Amino acid sequence: MFNKLANSAFIDEGPFLKDHHVQLFIRRLDLIDTVYGGNKWFKLKYNLLKAKEKGISNIVSFGGVFSNHIAALARIGSLCGIQTYGIIRGEMKNGDNVTLSRAAADGMQLLFCSREMYRKKKEPGFISQFPEIPINHMLIPEGGSNLEGVLGAAEILSEKDSEFDYITVCCGTGATAAGLLLKLKSHQHLIGYSVLRDHSSIEKEIETHIENKLDVTQKSHWHIEHDFHFGGYAKSSPELVQFMNWFKTETTIPIEVVYTGKMFYGIVKMIQSGYFPKGSKILAIHTGGLQYLHP
Repeated sequence: MFNKLANSAFIDEGPFLKDHHVQLFIRRLDLIDTVYGGNKWFKLKYNLLKAKEKGISNIVSFGGVFSNHIAALARIGSLCGIQTYGIIRGEMKNGDNVTLSRAAADGMQLLFCSREMYRKKKEPGFISQFPEIPINHMLIPEGGSNLEGVLGAAEILSEKDSEFDYITVCCGTGATAAGLLLKLKSHQHLIGYSVLRDHSSIEKEIETHIENKLDVTQKSHWHIEHDFHFGGYAKSSPELVQFMNWFKTETTIPIEVVYTGKMFYGIVKMIQSGYFPKGSKILAIHTGGLQYLHP
């Protein structure tokens, strides 16, 4: 199961860029699966293998009411015979949306808490406030943003991807970007497109993930773009929606407002402004996130 899914990605060329003297290729992780595909699959892979090795059959994680991570964990848990628990930021009245309804149908037990309480999720004893969760469980951070998640994300790239000059990815927790950095070659540059309004948290998270894992060259060959978040996480605008519709028409590739729409908007704007040198080859990682568009 793991090897088959991990090899399901492919690259597609964007036909609308021929007049800009750069080439854009898209790694279609969204095609692995609507629900558990995308970068979420890679970030969960080694977490699930770790649970299996330790004989743990209960996994706990966190997310918002439209969390791709929660949806993916619930689906993979059901396929692997693992009981999953999702601690959800928000009120129970939001539990009937596509994401959480699907997660519940996949066997995940949803546990809601206030935003104030959710901010304390890293404090000792937090999990003990939920008597439904068994003592023998494994905890996966929000978004799968731990060492196992970073190592899994590193497998998105292969040696064949050394032909590209730029690797791009949208960023929330920064774990996927950190994993990609582990595979970055000396001639390549990684651009992360932040979907958050916070202008420093992602860099700090990435630096924590890659601490003592990169050589000097890799450490200087990446940066985060903060100009394309459209107001912050899950925020949008008519301009972004219009762009997404145009992009789908031009490429037939679906994107969404939370993550991938913002990244591709940023890439196109930067190409049009001349940011990328002529002849550049760009590999954009389509991280999926389309689960709520497919009831």
